[in-house]
Amino acid sequence: MSFIPRRIFPEYLLTLSNFKGHHQKALTRLGHLAPQIDLVIEVRDSRAPLSTTNVLFDKVLARKERVVLYSKKDLSIIKNSMLKKWHESQNQQYMFIDSRSANDAQRVIDLVKKRYENLPLPPPLGLRLMIIGMPNVGKSTLVNTLRDVGYSSKQNTISSKKKKVAKTGGQPGVTRNTSEIIRLSESPDILVYDTPGVFLPTVKDSETMLALSLVGCVHTSFVDPVIQADYLLYLLNLQDPTGSKYSEYMSHPTNDIHELLYNIAKTRNTLKNDKYDELGVATHWTNLWKQGKSKKYKGLFDLGAILDLNGEELKKMFKEERERIG
Repeated sequence: MSFIPRRIFPEYLLTLSNFKGHHQKALTRLGHLAPQIDLVIEVRDSRAPLSTTNVLFDKVLARKERVVLYSKKDLSIIKNSMLKKWHESQNQQYMFIDSRSANDAQRVIDLVKKRYENLPLPPPLGLRLMIIGMPNVGKSTLVNTLRDVGYSSKQNTISSKKKKVAKTGGQPGVTRNTSEIIRLSESPDILVYDTPGVFLPTVKDSETMLALSLVGCVHTSFVDPVIQADYLLYLLNLQDPTGSKYSEYMSHPTNDIHELLYNIAKTRNTLKNDKYDELGVATHWTNLWKQGKSKKYKGLFDLGAILDLNGEELKKMFKEERERIG
């Protein structure tokens, strides 16, 4: 009998809010700075493009022109045709980028320069950008790359020893305060504010929170590692039911997270009397995908995006299964 991936994931009673004091402070600061901002750049993680969309920005920056950047393209299997379909109806500009890529940073700078050139009069204080997004989607990394590329044209080279103008890290919350203005280019005069990631007061459901945990928008300890690992297994099987996403540990696909964790521990030689550290192994495996340790760890963590990518057949099967369970 061929392997059938799960269509339903258990509805765990997870905490659906991780909205902190510095998130509110940052949101208030965005509102104060809005009048002097010429262009907003919103960064979303392309592995969870729906879950890392923050509707709070629509309220605070409603009248500002916005460009959406989907980061971490080297870790995502999302298709440009999907992004085009999503943004065409809104007539909104978007780009698919790697925040560390000098080429992608140059594309962003070229877009901003074009915006500058189209202004009826040069802004007296320079064209001012604001980079916004959920926590840990790559905003500060992008600012550093933009700064390095923006000034390389002046120096005719990109320095091998890059100076960071914005703090970066693997966990959310590294940037706690909105930065002072950072100059990206002198000709034309382009400046940017790097802002802290802002979480939603409440996400819509547990699957959204799990998607956000898998891309690192919440701290590793916020959601149980085994539940995270189980949700990751569930999503990977939907994207590829052959089990190739974890074939280095098992020769066949499985819906049982405990079977997979056991085999991961066995492969890593961490079994002791046929037992293993369940939380440790689950954290290790999810971190491989969260941090994109190699090119093989590419995927999507948004169920909605997976359904959109895989077409009508998968959507129909999901609908039938949900009706059956209901």
